[in-house]
Amino acid sequence: MTEAAVRHDAATGAGDRRGEGSPRRSGEGGHGAMAACLAALLVAAFALAVVSLVTHAKADPTFSLDDTKAWRSGEAMHAVDRAIDVPYAAAVRRASAAVRYRVLGDLGPQVREGCPGWLFYEDGLRPRPSPLTQLPVDTAMQEQVAAMRRYAAALRSEGITLVVATVPDKARVETESLCGLHQDARMTATWDAWHSALAREGVVQVDLLGPLTNARPSFYRTDVHWNARGAQAAADAVAAAVLPHVGGHGDVRFTVEHETGVQPRVGDLLHLAGLANVPDGWRPPVDVEMPETIRPEQSGGLLDDTPPAQVLLAGSSFSRRSGFADRLGRALGREVWNVSVDDGRFDRAFASIWAKRATWPRSLRVVIWEMSEDALSELPTDASGPVTAGADAKARD
Repeated sequence: MTEAAVRHDAATGAGDRRGEGSPRRSGEGGHGAMAACLAALLVAAFALAVVSLVTHAKADPTFSLDDTKAWRSGEAMHAVDRAIDVPYAAAVRRASAAVRYRVLGDLGPQVREGCPGWLFYEDGLRPRPSPLTQLPVDTAMQEQVAAMRRYAAALRSEGITLVVATVPDKARVETESLCGLHQDARMTATWDAWHSALAREGVVQVDLLGPLTNARPSFYRTDVHWNARGAQAAADAVAAAVLPHVGGHGDVRFTVEHETGVQPRVGDLLHLAGLANVPDGWRPPVDVEMPETIRPEQSGGLLDDTPPAQVLLAGSSFSRRSGFADRLGRALGREVWNVSVDDGRFDRAFASIWAKRATWPRSLRVVIWEMSEDALSELPTDASGPVTAGADAKARD
């Protein structure tokens, strides 16, 4: 090859290399524009999220981010996530949940399906991961047992009887509907340890497992709570334990009103699975029920005052569903002072009313402490326990 040819090839190669480099520089400019656009979108999304969060905080007085316990438990982050939701996100989640169930039979991480249409809460099948689940059951339950002991002793010193009603999980009752699902043995160990502790302390306890099992189905298919049959069976069992401590059946009469026809009821497990608002056929069939209202009769007199409360019910959402408190009142023949809250924690309602103990009526004879089995994995609201009986007695005087 001649020197001229070599020079020609070199010149051609240099031109090719320059040609190859030009598109890269052009591409780099395009990437920069794309990055700037993406950054702008992120900034805009952040601004919209902040505006949404501030607006939600002003509109919802219960929305608070200054609770350190809520941040530790993750509840605060869930609240923030709900507050900054974009308008179309809910529709996307519903569609995704519906397709996931229809195609894969998947209900998400918190809900499991046993027999067709029967839904169960994941936390009712196995304990939630926590440091407590790594300990022996007796050690893990020390705080709960200690709180129960303090409550019972303080009430006993003032002639008030504590009655504990622990609601067994749906999976423990509706065993015929599990179809391959199994409740972890650790759940049963905790259940047995709790009832043994109540027996050792001489606390009156109500066996709800037997009555609820005999009344099956006692729970809604798509909900963690009991249905009307279950609520009535539980009310009868609790009333039988309470009556000897209040002098027998009272004279308050109750009326029952039924609505016409049955109505669909979308259970909380469908809400948890994101399927509450999707069309039928894209979710398990909803429950149906005939709503009823139970209320005490009033004589209609000018001096028709409510009798002084003898029975206090401090429980969970179970005591606020299916007319349980009114069913219990009808079985007792007296109205029940119900201070239950929609909270599955160990003693949230009990601890709240305990702080107001100086205002309790002196007619009170029985305190019913209802809790769910799932709450046995929760620590007491106040680990220091209730104040001493002597201090409370002095306050009430």
